[in-house]
Amino acid sequence: MASLNSASENKAQAIVIITGGGGFLGQSLASALLERQTIQGNGVVLSLGLLVLADVVFPEILQPVLETSKWDKLVKLQGDISDPTFVDNLFGLIPSDAAHVSIFHLGAVMSGDGERDFDLCMNVNLYGFLHLIQGARKYVYERLGFPAKFILASAGATIGSGAPTDYIGKDDIISDATRATPHTTYGATKACAELLLSDYSRRGFVDARGLRLPTIVVRAGKPNAATTGCFSGVVREPLAGVDTTLPIARDVLHAVTGKRHAIDAMLTLHNASLEQIESVLGYDRTVFLPAVALSLGDLEDALWKTVTPDTQHKLGKITYQVDAHLSAVVASFPTKIDARRARRLGIPSAPDADNLIRQYVADFSSAIASGIELVAPQSGNIAAFPKESKVAVITGAGSGIGQAVAQRLSRDGWIVVLAGRRKTTLRETAKTLEGRACLCVPTDVTIESEVEALFETVHTNYGTIDLLFNNAGINSTAASFADVEFADFERVLRTNVCGPFLCGKAAMKRMAANGGGRIINNGSLSAQTPRPGSACYTASKHAVLGLTRCMALDGRAFNVACGQIDFGNVVSEMSLRTNKVGTGALQPNGTTLVESSMSLKDAAETVWSMVNLPLEANVLQMTVMATTMPFVGRG
Repeated sequence: MASLNSASENKAQAIVIITGGGGFLGQSLASALLERQTIQGNGVVLSLGLLVLADVVFPEILQPVLETSKWDKLVKLQGDISDPTFVDNLFGLIPSDAAHVSIFHLGAVMSGDGERDFDLCMNVNLYGFLHLIQGARKYVYERLGFPAKFILASAGATIGSGAPTDYIGKDDIISDATRATPHTTYGATKACAELLLSDYSRRGFVDARGLRLPTIVVRAGKPNAATTGCFSGVVREPLAGVDTTLPIARDVLHAVTGKRHAIDAMLTLHNASLEQIESVLGYDRTVFLPAVALSLGDLEDALWKTVTPDTQHKLGKITYQVDAHLSAVVASFPTKIDARRARRLGIPSAPDADNLIRQYVADFSSAIASGIELVAPQSGNIAAFPKESKVAVITGAGSGIGQAVAQRLSRDGWIVVLAGRRKTTLRETAKTLEGRACLCVPTDVTIESEVEALFETVHTNYGTIDLLFNNAGINSTAASFADVEFADFERVLRTNVCGPFLCGKAAMKRMAANGGGRIINNGSLSAQTPRPGSACYTASKHAVLGLTRCMALDGRAFNVACGQIDFGNVVSEMSLRTNKVGTGALQPNGTTLVESSMSLKDAAETVWSMVNLPLEANVLQMTVMATTMPFVGRG
């Protein structure tokens, strides 16, 4: 293959082609490139030469820079990539002395239109992709002697769920390793494109990278044909002063991200060196973009909190006319995404609902109704205490022991970061803190990227972490060992063992950089003396004990103390399911007994006593139980 020396590379200009260049993301990408006037290619920064926007239609201009640009090398070419002649003409614009070519393939028939018109979807999404990548091979690799960089915008629609026979369900974690099982023609065509993308790259025809995009909010302009377009409409129309009716239930979660995040991710993926791509991605060249799970209700609530009270009356009215079928379909989509490979390439976490709205207003101010104003941005209740306040991260903070510990620490001046799967329960805990400093960070502790995002958020807001209380945990339905379902066993271990591992690892790294800290793991008496039918929970808590000891041992080098509290019969939702009122808990001899319990307040005081030890002292393992519970003695 031809290679360029550094001197010629510095003088060379990059040729960039964007399909779908007339759409929202295409215009946004073009705008970002025009503002930067550079792009990474062949290991050096290249000047932006010819920029070609290709699309079947060029509707309203959403990006002002495209309207005002007087750059004579910006070309708009109207046509259909499903037409081979158009693709030939597109590549014919590349000069024979071009030193670098980048292709961003964003053009596609979206999910809704794809289901209505199978042939259209196949012609554009599959055959059009083939014309384009084969054109890159023919006109760049074979004629110019080097592979073009080819960036494919794919989608999570390559993975389907909702049917009883599916490999995954809505509560499962999906990753780049999850098998493609599309439920739509749109998803099927994208899955085919991903496979071909990797093979063309393996053969060296192109230097390919793919990015599975979640739903982008807030999209500017007119609504598109996507099934989930209402996740933009819930913000876009009200901010324009226009009433909107939404077809999906208010509480249905959906994976989303913002325009800025998506564009930055595309460019980060594009600019990564070939060595980095090969070391992180290998043969599978497509990654999931980190996303955040939000509902229409989350976005609506954020909108009301973001707009000043005295201008909220200018917002368009939001109503719901739920289409039960559509709502159920969207509710079946997985929302837990393990995007660790993307993060290894330097792609950050997705913005939260507040920032999604603020970014939209900043980027498309002309689309906002006159008179609407935003409140000053805030992150939690960060400024309520001085910087010297200590900071604690509490997982499973939405209820039970986690909530009680948050209340206890908060009363004594600690800043508490509340982590848990459900934003609504975290907010309920925050309300009980009576305005004291806290930050709610919805987090699934079984997903590495979400855990990293949690601790990045803590570092960004406070610069330190003094305490981690690893409290998040789940149980399974009691079952004799021979009847335990492996799925239940795996699910409990992921939360109860993998969660403390991921959180402990992330916390220890940051504590080490700040001179030390303390980690407290929530164990259980079950690790020492199991109840009948508790194989899943007992195995997980036994593993936590081993994890605690390893963390305590390895943490010595960083002045990080790690200990464990084994609680026995604390009044909580989990314990009440075991120690049922009226019947009690199953005993080893087959009888049931209503066992005595200790209060959440007492459990919180136990954590507080360990927290107040100097880092030179550590309680490795502590048993705290209701005094008269049947633990000591013969059962």
